[in-house]
Amino acid sequence: MVERRVLDPAVSMTPAPERAVGPPLASPGASQGAVRATRNRRGRLVGVLVGRRLAWTVPLLAVISLGIFALAALSPADATTGFLGARGEFTPASSRDNVEELLGHGTWLESWLAWAGSTLTGDPGWSTAYRAPVAEIVAARLPWTVLIMATGVLSAAVLSVVLALGVALTPHHPVSRTVVGGLWAVTALPSFLVSLGLMAVFAIGLGWLPAGGLTNPGADLTAGQVATHMVLPTAAVAVSQVPWMSLHLHEALRAQLNGPAVEAARVRGLSEPTIVARHALPAAAIPVVAIAGTRLPEIVAGAAVVELVLSWPGLGQALVEAALAQDLALLATVGVLLTAASLLGGLLADVALVALDPRTDPREL
Repeated sequence: MVERRVLDPAVSMTPAPERAVGPPLASPGASQGAVRATRNRRGRLVGVLVGRRLAWTVPLLAVISLGIFALAALSPADATTGFLGARGEFTPASSRDNVEELLGHGTWLESWLAWAGSTLTGDPGWSTAYRAPVAEIVAARLPWTVLIMATGVLSAAVLSVVLALGVALTPHHPVSRTVVGGLWAVTALPSFLVSLGLMAVFAIGLGWLPAGGLTNPGADLTAGQVATHMVLPTAAVAVSQVPWMSLHLHEALRAQLNGPAVEAARVRGLSEPTIVARHALPAAAIPVVAIAGTRLPEIVAGAAVVELVLSWPGLGQALVEAALAQDLALLATVGVLLTAASLLGGLLADVALVALDPRTDPREL
């Protein structure tokens, strides 16, 4: 007897599942390969960005140095008067002619060609203002300029983060409103006025800090002396940069704290300090980094003024003294170096922007 199996109609009429059609799911190794390929591509684009900037940096520096010599030729001052100094009015005409013959190189274009040729060989010439080789003057003064610029900008960045966070987290507090108003007021103060104000309060009024120089008169060059004397120059550089850093960071933080990413982080239960430190602050720093590159020439120029007012022996002070004395070799060399520093800082800011923000296309910078 053959047993007949009765099938359930509901089961017998159910169609068989279809096989999925399409490409297979990517494996973790494949996704990691795509990430590496993207990073390599962005790295190549950053390399193209660096090469493109360096390609026009050299011609630009040549044009700037040429302009320095051309503008110096239009100045009413002359190198002979700067060389003689206070002895100029008592110098006989024959001696003055000898000095002019010693310092003269013909026209300003001939002077520039002579300076450019010697600079390409590693010798930027002789300083008539300091009576020393220009290379030695730059080597002796460059570290002091880098010191106050680096410490000043770093101090400004730290203080700006503190102020921006405090104001962004308590936007309606009277203290926050006062801080924002004070920052807007400080933005109108030039560097020389900030330097004079700090000197008047902390050096002359309170007597807490020295008014200028690298050491006390007759004192040895020690770390303690330098640390004490660099407080005012560093503070002047920092105070000049804090307002724009704080205000831009404050606006960016407000936008981030009210944005959807932060709201989603709050929904996930993250603490407010974690949200600010890991989500809001890194995203808010991106526009500040982008702006910092464009403002670096202003930072360099402000540091030069601070050095002159507070008698800090850096390149900025040498630049002003060389301009007054018509010391063209030192003037052109320092001018080119400060311009190169500004261009290099702008390039580093753009590279940092590409590293921080994956949406930034290096080809558009």
